[in-house]
Amino acid sequence: MFIIGATQKVLRELQITATEDVKVSKSLNEWHLNLFKIGRYQCLILINDITLYSVVIPGVKKKDLANIGAVLSYHLAENLLAEGIDPVLIEKFLEQGNEIVFTKTHNRSVVGVIVEIVKFIQIQYPTGKDILAADPVALNKINNDFIYSPTKYGYPNKMIKEEITAVCS
Repeated sequence: MFIIGATQKVLRELQITATEDVKVSKSLNEWHLNLFKIGRYQCLILINDITLYSVVIPGVKKKDLANIGAVLSYHLAENLLAEGIDPVLIEKFLEQGNEIVFTKTHNRSVVGVIVEIVKFIQIQYPTGKDILAADPVALNKINNDFIYSPTKYGYPNKMIKEEITAVCS
């Protein structure tokens, strides 16, 4: 089960209420999700609470939000494959996310990293139209090759690889 701390904007767009009785336990299955705009285009950002590995999904439409679980799984798998993680391990990891529980955001430092990544993307793609032409995997590789202050261990792309290998092997 993936526990996703969603911002109020995401909860409103998905038309769901946050589950209150989920215990947060600092596991690899805990994520945060935010919705932001670049120009007139909506984008999602999914970020892991432990590794701060992020996946930005540009050009999200209403139909994508209606099928949020499949959209997140697809883009997460695509980015993890680009990081060189074994497809068998990715499949095992994503099986844990077959069920998604949405909660309110529960980690302010992770939300702060989301804000940093969104600012970086807004500087890279100021008009919004150019983000649709960009390669999302390349964009995410750049975002995950920075060390963010809440992590004490290293780069998000290396940390997610180590964590998935340890948990799913």
